[in-house]
Parts: sequence; C-alpha cells; structure tokens
Amino acid sequence: MARTDPRDTRDLSRQLHQAAYPGSEPAWIEERVATAEARIGRAMRARPSTAEGARRLSDGVLNHAAPRRRSTRQRIVLGAGLGAVAAVASVLGITERRWVAEAAISTIGITGLLAAAAVAITGMVASVVRARRERVLSCRVRIDAPFGVDVGEAVRLESEHHAVADPGVVVVRIKNTGGAPLRQEDYVSPLSLYFPGRTVVSVDATEFEPAVLERVLAGLGEAGIERDRVKLPAVPLQPGDSFKLVIVLSGTKPGTEHQVVVEGGLREGRITTHQGREKIRPQTLVWGGLTALCAGAFAVVLLLNNVTPFTKLPDGVVCAPGALSVEGSTAFSRATTALAGSYGAYCPEASVKVRAPGSREGLERLVDAGKNRVQQLALSDGRFDDPQFRELVAEPLAIVPFTFVAGPDVPVGALSAADARRIFTGAAHTWSDITHNPGDTGEIRVVGRSTDSGTRQALEKYVLSGNPDAPVRQAAPTSDSCREPRPGTPAGSPIVCEQGSTGDLVDRVANLDGAIGYASVSDVDQAGGVKKITLDGREGTFTDIREHGYPFWTVEYVYSLAGSEPGSLARAFKNFLFTPESHSALATFRFYACTDDAGPLCLRR
Repeated sequence: MARTDPRDTRDLSRQLHQAAYPGSEPAWIEERVATAEARIGRAMRARPSTAEGARRLSDGVLNHAAPRRRSTRQRIVLGAGLGAVAAVASVLGITERRWVAEAAISTIGITGLLAAAAVAITGMVASVVRARRERVLSCRVRIDAPFGVDVGEAVRLESEHHAVADPGVVVVRIKNTGGAPLRQEDYVSPLSLYFPGRTVVSVDATEFEPAVLERVLAGLGEAGIERDRVKLPAVPLQPGDSFKLVIVLSGTKPGTEHQVVVEGGLREGRITTHQGREKIRPQTLVWGGLTALCAGAFAVVLLLNNVTPFTKLPDGVVCAPGALSVEGSTAFSRATTALAGSYGAYCPEASVKVRAPGSREGLERLVDAGKNRVQQLALSDGRFDDPQFRELVAEPLAIVPFTFVAGPDVPVGALSAADARRIFTGAAHTWSDITHNPGDTGEIRVVGRSTDSGTRQALEKYVLSGNPDAPVRQAAPTSDSCREPRPGTPAGSPIVCEQGSTGDLVDRVANLDGAIGYASVSDVDQAGGVKKITLDGREGTFTDIREHGYPFWTVEYVYSLAGSEPGSLARAFKNFLFTPESHSALATFRFYACTDDAGPLCLRR
C-alpha cells in the first residue's frame, strides 16, 4: 500500500512552479509561490464549487476550437453530387465534344468563362482579406501533467481546511493570433477551460506580452473558478498579445489521459487550439481551385481557337485528305516544312512530307510522279529551261535573296561583284589576291553547290555573268574534301568543292579555314560560326533588291502537274501556299511573297 507523504502548501507550490518554469530566477519563483499559496488558501476556505453565486456553464456553450466535421450522410450526398456532375461533364465532353468546343469558343462561352473567373478571383481575394482581418484567439495547452513523485508514493497538497489529492498542473498559452484586435464586446461567450473529472484548485496568470497586459488583466478581476472550469474575463488583446495561465488541479492521476476542453465564442471570429494562424483557409483553397479551373478552361479555349478541328479555317484554306510529297529546293526547305506543319494543323487528315534533294532533282521526281499518277509538287529556285519540264505548270511564289558566307577567319567582310567573279571562277587563289595585303596568304577554299542547284544557277546568271542569257559557270570542282586538291589536279589550281544542300554548304564553310560559299540570307542568318559577306555594300534586303539593284536573288517557283484534280491534296496545298497566312510565314524566313510590291520584281525572273 502506498504511504502518504504530507507536504506543506508552500513547498509543493514551489516545486510545481519550478517544474513548469525551469530556469526561472528563484526570487521570481518565490513571488509566484506566495501568490499561489494565497489563492489556494482562499479557494479552500470559500469552497468554490458550492459557494454562493457559483454556477455551472451551460452545455450549449459553443466550442469553436473543436473542428466541425461533416456527417457520413453529408459526405455521401456531396460525393454523389460531385460524381454525377463529373459523369455528365465526361459524357458531354466525349459525345458532344464539337458542340462543347464551339460553345466554349463562342462569344457567350468566352464571356461566361471570364465572368466565372472574375467571380472566383474575387472570392479568393475576399477570402484572403477576410482571413487576414479575422479575429482568432489561440488557446493552446502547453503542459498537462501530474506533479512528479517517486515510485510508490502518493502526493497530497494540504491547506488549512482541505487536502488536494493527485495534484497536477496545466499551463495554457492564450494569444491573439488573428489580424484584428479583440475588444471586450467581441466575446460572445467567455473563454472557459473545462477539465472533466478534475477539480480546479488555483489559477495564476503570468508571462504577459506586452508587460502592460498584466495591469489590464488585474483591472478585470480574477478568473472565475467553478469546480471543474475556469472562466476568464473578457480580456482585450491586440494582435500578437499573449499571456499564460498556470492552473493547479486535483484529480490528475498519473498514467491517466486527461482532457482539456476549450469553450467560448467570438463575434466574427473563432477560438482555436492551434498555435498560430492557419496559412490557408479551406474557403481560400476552394476559391483558388475554382480560379485555377477557370484559368485552365480559358487556356483550353485559347487552344481550341488555334487547333483544328475546332478552328475556323482561314480564308483560302481548303482541306483535302490524302498524302502529298513536296520536293526540291534546299534553300526553301525550312520554310516549306513550316508551311506543311501549318497545313497539317488545319487539316489533320492530310499528310504533307517535305524532301529537299535540290531544285532540278525535285523537278525530275515530279515528272516521274506524273507518270505514276502520284500526288506531288516541286519547289525550284528559279526556272529550269529544260524540255523535260515543259509540261509542268510553274507559278511564282516568293523572292529568295542570297548572300555570300565565309568563315570567321576570312579577312574580308565585303566583296565587289568583280571580286566575287574572280573567287568563284577560280581566278583568285589566295586572299591576298582580293585584299592586296601580302600578309593574307591563306588559300581561298570555294564551297559551292552542284549543278542541280537553283541557288548556283542564280549565282551564275545574275552575279558571275550579269546576263541571264549567257551565264558564267562556277569553277569546276578540284577537291572532294574541300581541304586538299584531288590527285592529278594541276598545280596552282584553286580549291573548289561542291555540296548537295544549303545546310551542308554552310556547315562546311564554318569548319574550313579560308572558306567562302553562298546560301540564302535566311539560312545564313540562323547559322552559327559563319559571317555574312556583303556584295557591293548591300546585304540582300528587299529594299536592296527593289531600290539598289542587288543582283543575287531569284524567284521560288511552285511546279505542279498539268490538269491536277480540283479536289486533290496537291491542288489544295498549292493554293494554301498563296494565302495571306503563308505569306506571313514566308516573311519570317526573309522570303518576300510575289504580291503587291514584290509582284513586278517576280515577273523579271
């Protein structure tokens, strides 16, 4: 049987305070012990649980600290409702997707979506503002423990008239964690602490922040003590103000789980047992989710406005199913690929493949396709006057400007037409022949295109000759590597090599010392490791061509088979190339559509 170890009130109170406030100054502990001893004595003499005027709080007092949870039935009904809405939306989205898309991208649909987004954003902002201005009183239990004793011992706190068996201590931090001050009239029902199964012996307030709060609390009177409750006065608190309550209880049996229930209510606010302000309120999450949903729906609407089959086709665009091959110019291949992608986006049932073997080979393959009745188009840098192409239909599409391109080590940044002729006909062997600087001893390595190239044809007709009817041929190739001459090449011959595509030519120039070649302005502008060489001080802009006689350009022609069917993909894609949308796309590649100001120029070539 456990023996009783009686202790006087002062010693027990001192040990309780030392346990609750470890590290505190002894003088401060003694001051609190004296205060607690006086209050315990008064409480014992007054028998607060039966004293006149003592009353038990109503069980109907609202406990705002306890979370409100939906019942199982409410959850089932809510889940079923949301599931039904999702099911209906899914069915409509699948079976009536075109109608839904058309409704979404209509004026009414977009207006409604914007209105819903505005409401959701307003609700979210209002919820955030309300959360910041909400009155929140935090009542957090920091310590709830019996007074510690040795094993096999029982503790009894004795006063003048009564004994306190199984004493314990509860420390509660009370703090205004909201964004608004708490006034006395804001308390709808007083803040109370309920200790089921235990009896309140004494209450002591301490650790006031700010310190002036101690005087404020003292002026309001002491906390009301009932048998198992502590009812606090309506304490005015500014945001961040706080204090602690140290409550001595009887009936705190070791090994038993005890409960502390927080009761009370605030006007336009709440009492919580959490330490600080909630980061995000549930209402804010709901409004934020609706805002995100509206934003996502609006993004889908924007997507539907730019993706077939929901978009309205631009003027002049006609979709035709099937497969089509477009072959020819390497200088125009990047633009052709982009246009084929745009047409495929508008017309998913059409497949347009782009190949760039060169202008002449593209025309030859178009002739073969006509024999095999295969849908095909060809793109050529300029016209090819060859009898085998006479049955093809050629239509001018755009002006393609060319420029000279050289490696970064080449000691020139500009050429005259005469210098260009000397280089590409093989008359100049070293760069000193051009710069007239004896120190520029590096060999000139000419990187040109093969005879099937329309770009080379433009060079020979309009730069090397100046007379389209009497073109001057580019120097014959003398090297396969573009570095060393072929075996058997006569001594003193220039180094000239040929490449099959514009891309290969630019890459080879970038990786050779003293190399120079030619390509479309568009390809040179987007290439790295090379530099553009001007011709007679001009760079190949549309203004240079139209107003200053820049010669190095040609017209891109679209070739098709005569008598192609009106509803064929070849006819539809060719017509697409002449639409305003295609003209805008060509301009991004520095190609100028044969319309308006460029029309008369296109007729010259």
